[in-house]
Amino acid sequence: MKSILRRGVAAFAALVLFSGSGFAQDNDEGPITQGDDARYLSVTHVKFKPGQRESAMQLITEHFKPAGAKAGTPGPIMEIHYQTGKWDAAFVWEMAGGMKDLEWYRSPNDVKWWEALSEIEGGADKAEAVWADYISKVASAVTEVGHHHVPESD
Repeated sequence: MKSILRRGVAAFAALVLFSGSGFAQDNDEGPITQGDDARYLSVTHVKFKPGQRESAMQLITEHFKPAGAKAGTPGPIMEIHYQTGKWDAAFVWEMAGGMKDLEWYRSPNDVKWWEALSEIEGGADKAEAVWADYISKVASAVTEVGHHHVPESD
């Protein structure tokens, strides 16, 4: 009897939690979003292969950052170099277009950055070689997307 009651309570809880009608975030003007003060971020955590961290970071400093400067594209708003934990580094990017930035396969900024890297390196084939060298140093990476709230006065 207790297990039947528990299943009934669980089913009711699931119905209440996942039904859109009971707790929909709507008001008279339509659905409520994260708000105008939400700033979206993309955080890429990277684990480099053993002994490859320094040379990977050197590629970023000597090739990728100059390409971003030449292209006039925004770089990460923060780089974290970990001393502990699973990851070696994290790169935090502001998603200026909010969640719409996720719709791009290659954004206009990505295209401008790649063109600048190709020009700096002396051609797309050489830029591809630099990129392949960097990727060869990466053991794993994961990107997460989230948001934080910033007061409008900031």
